[in-house]
Amino acid sequence: MSADVTRDVISDLWPLYKTGEASADTVRLVETFLEQDGAFRTLLEKSEAISSGLARPHFSPDAELRLLSVARKRVIGTIVLASVSIGIVLFVIALAIHALK
Repeated sequence: MSADVTRDVISDLWPLYKTGEASADTVRLVETFLEQDGAFRTLLEKSEAISSGLARPHFSPDAELRLLSVARKRVIGTIVLASVSIGIVLFVIALAIHALK
């Protein structure tokens, strides 16, 4: 089986390649592609330099737990609100159907 390797494929594989998590075959594929497309290699390396310069938030374990707790509460609240809304809509539809009979 032979498939065309595109820039999109190499972009998808790039993080694995850069972190050393890619298999030997993937490393060979990426390196072969980038040898033939030097402009794309430059683009990938520039984009990596830009993203590595961005500040990444670092939270203490306690802060992470608090953030996860808040997120969990928001998700549960959204689910409850959606469930109540659906229940109300179904109730109104049932009343309308009953009124038509």
